[in-house]
Amino acid sequence: MKKMTTWLMVFTFAAMPLFAQTSIDKPAATFKLTRQEVISVRQLRADIDRLENATGAKLTVDQRKDVLDARINSMLFLQFCEREKISVSDAQVNAAVAQLRSQLGSNATDADLEKSLRASGVFVDPAIYVRQRLLFEMYVRTQKQDEMKTVLKAPTADEILKAYDLAKVSLVRPDTIRIGVIYADTKGKSDADIAKAKDLMNGISTALKANPSKFDEYVLRASESAGYKAIPSLYLEKTQQSKSIFGDAFFNAAFQAKTGEITPVIQTPTGFRIVRVNEFIAQKQLTLSDPVPGNQNLTVQEFLAMQLASEKEQTFLNKTEADLIDSLRKEATIKVYAENLTW
Repeated sequence: MKKMTTWLMVFTFAAMPLFAQTSIDKPAATFKLTRQEVISVRQLRADIDRLENATGAKLTVDQRKDVLDARINSMLFLQFCEREKISVSDAQVNAAVAQLRSQLGSNATDADLEKSLRASGVFVDPAIYVRQRLLFEMYVRTQKQDEMKTVLKAPTADEILKAYDLAKVSLVRPDTIRIGVIYADTKGKSDADIAKAKDLMNGISTALKANPSKFDEYVLRASESAGYKAIPSLYLEKTQQSKSIFGDAFFNAAFQAKTGEITPVIQTPTGFRIVRVNEFIAQKQLTLSDPVPGNQNLTVQEFLAMQLASEKEQTFLNKTEADLIDSLRKEATIKVYAENLTW
């Protein structure tokens, strides 16, 4: 699901259920695209209170007007969707919410998702936010698909070369080693199991000292029943990020070893490892035909082409959203009661 741009993220405030307006409510605004609706001061204050509580800052009158405009935009969009018969099912919404939640981890909860959305500037129920995103995507697919195909042509050679020139300073492959790893994990294991794993790995290490050529055979025989596992080939970059991921002991031992050398048993917080350095790849300025570090199946040229296509798509979505709202506001009858925005 593509990232929504500013107004769509903001106007999800307006999708909150409307309170029944009472005789003492003052209007903050009225509008009509297909039917007349009223946004009361009480409804607007609920939006603003939610924002102020979340951000810890008081909104100015101009900022209150921005929130009111966001609510108007949202409700105009919903009226537009009703008129154009653009809709999404509850099942689609639920599936999209589940997908968003899964991106936070397998054990992520609804509360985790709400917290994540708040951090990105969305302060409404995830289902409400997702429904509006899906409605906009449906609008693009049903009414803007041809325009999108025209705009989103494959990047040209000149565009890729220009992108490469701008990104060249960051397109450097760090010193990298390709390693094989024999390991026994001990996380969550009993002291007895940890001692057993240590003895097993020490035994393998002793055997490899006597006959280093046996490393591949040990990798081949790795299994749960053997008591250890193996990774035949793994690229390890000499970066702070890699050091943080793999830990100091593993990282330092691997980079101190020479090509073809097998390390002694490395004890880490999660188990025991034996590493063989299969290849050393020196730092270099990447060319368009080089693979992207960390993804040997993607070249720099392919990466830049994908990045350019994504930027073009986002620019198109931004303009489509802005044009739609501008069109709806011109078509609709809108009256804002500015005198009621001070309290």
